[in-house]
Amino acid sequence: MKTVNSLSGGKTSSYMAVHYPADYEIFSLVRIDADYCKPKDESIVKYVSDKLGIDFIATAESDKTLYVMRDLEQMIGREIIWVSGESFDELIKKRKALPNMMQRFCTSEMKMIPIADWWYSTISEKIKMRVGFRYDEKERSTRFRTETKLKIGKHDNGKNKWANFEWREGEFPLIDNKITHYPIYQWAKSSGIVFPEDSNCVGCFWKPIQQLRKNWEDEPLKMRWFAEIEKNNLSKRTKVQKWKNEANYFQIKSIGLQQDFFFGTGSGCQAGFCTD
Repeated sequence: MKTVNSLSGGKTSSYMAVHYPADYEIFSLVRIDADYCKPKDESIVKYVSDKLGIDFIATAESDKTLYVMRDLEQMIGREIIWVSGESFDELIKKRKALPNMMQRFCTSEMKMIPIADWWYSTISEKIKMRVGFRYDEKERSTRFRTETKLKIGKHDNGKNKWANFEWREGEFPLIDNKITHYPIYQWAKSSGIVFPEDSNCVGCFWKPIQQLRKNWEDEPLKMRWFAEIEKNNLSKRTKVQKWKNEANYFQIKSIGLQQDFFFGTGSGCQAGFCTD
């Protein structure tokens, strides 16, 4: 059975890629269509465009993630395959709703489906997928999904043809080897790779309010995109209008910053793709 490391650009999955090589290393990038969020470094724009085979504009993740994945590939000496689905803007327009904790279609549509589509076209037999869940967060592995539904073509009448696949088994080497946060943190400090302070989408609704407030300081343009998308959906009275129930994202910008908060905890999503 082929092994696949699911990478996120964070410290934990990068540690996994270095210490537990797989047959394939894969990374799924969340894209947005906001020109004002486009990286100023044209070389990284070209690199990402070449990796994805499309004209890359911007990502909802920290731009540091792009450099991490480039540098990690050099470190491990193996290709990292990049995939990406439709942009976040396109997905919200199609769904006429914002994702939230009750319907987290962002993870399935922009992380899981692009990887599963790659699997179907490249391997098409059951795989062992490794995910960077640490020993100190081992409960997350119990929510790992092994099945997916994929579009595999068209019927004669032109409608999409779908099929269900039991396509993967979960494998969690960091849990099996009792690897916790501290040794990963120590490795990251000495690795020479500059990791984002907070992994995954900078405005992810799984993140605590204080982390989102901090991200307004660190990633103001990306947070502006999240806030403006939310504002537009509020005015349209869509099915899901806000990222979080507690406050909208422009309100979060104005709250006080808690100095003793433990920042940089990642998304907290349980779906098995948005990990550190």
